[in-house]
Amino acid sequence: ATAAGTAVEAALPEAAAGRLGLEPGARLRLTDRLGGPAVDVRITGVYQPVDATAAYWQLDDLRGRGTVKIDFTTYGPLLTDPAVLTGDRVSAGESAWLASADFSTVGTGRIDALRTAVRDGAAALREEPALGGSAEATSALPTVLDRTEQSLLVSRTTLLIVGLQLALLACCTLFLVARLLSAERAGENRLLRARGGSRAQLARLAALEALLLAL
Repeated sequence: ATAAGTAVEAALPEAAAGRLGLEPGARLRLTDRLGGPAVDVRITGVYQPVDATAAYWQLDDLRGRGTVKIDFTTYGPLLTDPAVLTGDRVSAGESAWLASADFSTVGTGRIDALRTAVRDGAAALREEPALGGSAEATSALPTVLDRTEQSLLVSRTTLLIVGLQLALLACCTLFLVARLLSAERAGENRLLRARGGSRAQLARLAALEALLLAL
């Protein structure tokens, strides 16, 4: 912790340091937009996120980029000793947690139950007395589940259509083959009858041919 009147030591994002022209050892004064006292900061180092898409940086308003310009330019966040945040040197800010889970074993039959559990859990957190009753809890999972169900419905419909088309194609193919075999069989039957073949012999040959085709 730092004594009153001394500069707070903090690390600055590399992107922000480059834009501001600051290096380790530089000093700057931060003004509190909420009306709190100004804070003198001494830059002790710079940092750069290894992976700005990691879960840790999803809670950062700047998403680990170090600087963002919209109506005005925002720099940060500054990393400092946790004791500074619990003291009276800076005004109190928000605290946030990001929870993630492994859904690799969740089947499609549990989508509705999972969606309900997430919504009920978020509502319970917003009313949790330990969080002061003013907490905000949000989750993108219900939206993801809705999109997943839509994708599954489209996939199943596509598979059904493809299956019906294949079945129709198979039936047409069998019909054409049957017609060809029937025409060929009619010629062979006429030839066998001309050679003295009986109806029983023709029936046995037809049954044997049908059995071979079925196999």
